[in-house]
Amino acid sequence: MNSRPAPLEDAAYDVVVVGGGMAGAGVARDLALRGVSVALVEKGDFAGATTSQSSKLIHGGLRYLELFDFALVRESLRERETLRRLAPHLVRPLPFLVPIYRESSRSLIKVRIGLKLYDWLAPGRNRERYRVLPAVDALSLEPAIRARDLRGAGYYFDDLLVFPERLCLENVLSACRLGARAFNYAQVAEIVRDPRGAIGGVRVRDLLTGRVATLGARVVVNATGPWVDELRAAARVSERGPRILRRTKGIHCLLPRLTERALYHATGDDRMIFVIPWRDFSLVGATDSDFDGDLDRLYATGDEVNYLLDEVYKVLPDPRVSPKEVVYTYAGVRPLSFEKGKRESDVSRAHKVVAEEQGRFLSITGTKLTCFRSLAAELGDQVMRTLGRRGPSRSDRVALDGSDDDVVRTEARAWLDVSGEAAATGLDRETLETLVTTYGRGWTRVVDLAGKVAGGTERLCPSNPDVVAELHRAVQEEMAVSLQDVLLRRTGIGTSRCQGQDCAESVGRRMAELLGWTPRRLDAELDAYQAHVARSHKFRT
Repeated sequence: MNSRPAPLEDAAYDVVVVGGGMAGAGVARDLALRGVSVALVEKGDFAGATTSQSSKLIHGGLRYLELFDFALVRESLRERETLRRLAPHLVRPLPFLVPIYRESSRSLIKVRIGLKLYDWLAPGRNRERYRVLPAVDALSLEPAIRARDLRGAGYYFDDLLVFPERLCLENVLSACRLGARAFNYAQVAEIVRDPRGAIGGVRVRDLLTGRVATLGARVVVNATGPWVDELRAAARVSERGPRILRRTKGIHCLLPRLTERALYHATGDDRMIFVIPWRDFSLVGATDSDFDGDLDRLYATGDEVNYLLDEVYKVLPDPRVSPKEVVYTYAGVRPLSFEKGKRESDVSRAHKVVAEEQGRFLSITGTKLTCFRSLAAELGDQVMRTLGRRGPSRSDRVALDGSDDDVVRTEARAWLDVSGEAAATGLDRETLETLVTTYGRGWTRVVDLAGKVAGGTERLCPSNPDVVAELHRAVQEEMAVSLQDVLLRRTGIGTSRCQGQDCAESVGRRMAELLGWTPRRLDAELDAYQAHVARSHKFRT
């Protein structure tokens, strides 16, 4: 059984988007909302690379004020507010402390000015104001931070993105409901050109069946993230030179929960590190170093982990800030715009749409997770001009919670309280809260499915609240075709403390029944999943 709605086959579209991370998914949705025929192809799974390896923040970028990138900060803060409306189940306010010590490179005055600018650039005024706290108040909020030589702390709010993979998938699924076609595990084998040499589409190999199909397109969007220059080279596109991308590697460590608020810490070499309360963990990250290695074999090294933890220990002198306490790690590569002569952390995170081949080949660089929607709207405008059509972006109005409702008419958080439904469903509160956080208003459809499939309300994992109905939904409606798809990107089981080790085999057997896997395929899926888990612990060796 193939869980895709329809097989990959020859077809013609207005636009083919290559790359199913947050940028590509957002572009596909924006174009579909404008009535453009679009196909989205991804060589792995949606959100399987950079999107899933992020710091899980929707933020304005306080750091960018120091680089005088006010336009990016304003755009990011505006998009933060927009995403709160579009996906309130996935985006939630998160308080931050910026501890300032005697030896800190930033003074309290500098932080105060920065926060006033941040507050001024943010749209709207119906919120708690950003401010600087005296040391005693900072310690009362977070007693775990180092008290010695503490002069005070900045205090402000940004947002936590609870489940980046689901936000990406919501864009994909919404695009499909609006008429787009999306294919994961579909790799571009060739860029097609017409007899005059103009871009005419792509030839794509279905990695599940081996079938090769030609997808005609008037515009090809290169949203491949760290692989942008590789696709340009394969397409023989070089108007802007052979290199438009700079790759930098970022790693994150998962520690036991250390604080209830996020911490923002400036390192001795003037880099910025976050300590973010996420699920049961403190998420620590990220490094920022140039990378030219194998993009398909990423992992955190021991030196990178030690660097992060040494810096965190300076502000959180807790014995749990130790390599032996790290639950797991992950690593990703940022697709920044190439800017000669700048150090890694000073390169702008502002996105660029690089137009080549008379606007028929568009490459995305520098995209910031927070600004995926505004990037998609900008690129969509450019595509419409190339196609000679009209139609404004609507992606800032249509909800990303499975409903496709107009958010202007929606009470954003009113539906998040499910206490009244708890008794009627027979599901425990933890499971219901997980369903709401994962699916938004679509949670009721999962509950309905749970009553129709055998054992639908049973837990998939003894250590997690996710239920069997979610597996059926992932396979039947969300294009999940591998064990990693389900454990890492359709549910949060694989990113929990047990990393799916408590249930990988049983979930694999259930998937084998649903998808008709052979015993050999099941073994391969389990081996691949264990290899993924092993990479997250490779720093220890």
